[in-house]
Amino acid sequence: MALDAELLSQIGLWAAAVLTLVTLSYAIGDHPIFRTVLYLFIGVAAGYAAAVALQDVVLPHLVYPLLDEIAGTSSMDVMELGVRAGLSLLLLAKLSPRTARLGNPVTALLAGIGAALAIGGAVQGTILPQIGAAAGIFDVSALDLALQGGYYGESIQIIFDGSIVLLATVSTLAYFHFGAASRGKQEPLRSIFIDALAWVGSIFIAIALAALFSGVLLAALGALIERVVFLQDAALLLPGVP
Repeated sequence: MALDAELLSQIGLWAAAVLTLVTLSYAIGDHPIFRTVLYLFIGVAAGYAAAVALQDVVLPHLVYPLLDEIAGTSSMDVMELGVRAGLSLLLLAKLSPRTARLGNPVTALLAGIGAALAIGGAVQGTILPQIGAAAGIFDVSALDLALQGGYYGESIQIIFDGSIVLLATVSTLAYFHFGAASRGKQEPLRSIFIDALAWVGSIFIAIALAALFSGVLLAALGALIERVVFLQDAALLLPGVP
């Protein structure tokens, strides 16, 4: 059994090494072997997602309650169970073009709930914290303590940081300000002050996008380095390699 486990480990190691080399070969150019590995990755990801949905959603919230209801040991309300089963059957109707219309209300319900959760998450997790951070950047208590203690450099630093954050927030919002278009013109009219703020906001947006891009690049380089180290360790296991 130990030998079989070791053999399976070696097979998995070399399979991972080969798939890594094939994936990295895309830097040279696209080829059928790379597309095969890509399809394999997509298939595995889709299969994993389906297995998670089946194990965490379908079985515990639909199949097991139905079996318990048939056995007479279910503690769930019959109406709730019927609604779950009915919605599931309507959703399965999307599999056939003839009955696809029956599943449209359920699909719309899922899309609406997903959109509501996304909007609520964006408001609570991004917009409101951003507003709070912009409003609280001027730390009045810290500024008062710095002035009372004679730390004028620290107080100037607090005012400077707050001014930069406030300017970045207001100018970025001004960048997305659109006015009504005048007759005969395609572009909307904006005042000179809004245009100046929008120009400053474009600079802050460029800085933010550059920071995001650098973060993505660093993450990609980290993954590449990890794969190169993995290939190096795998090559050291080859027979005859010191």
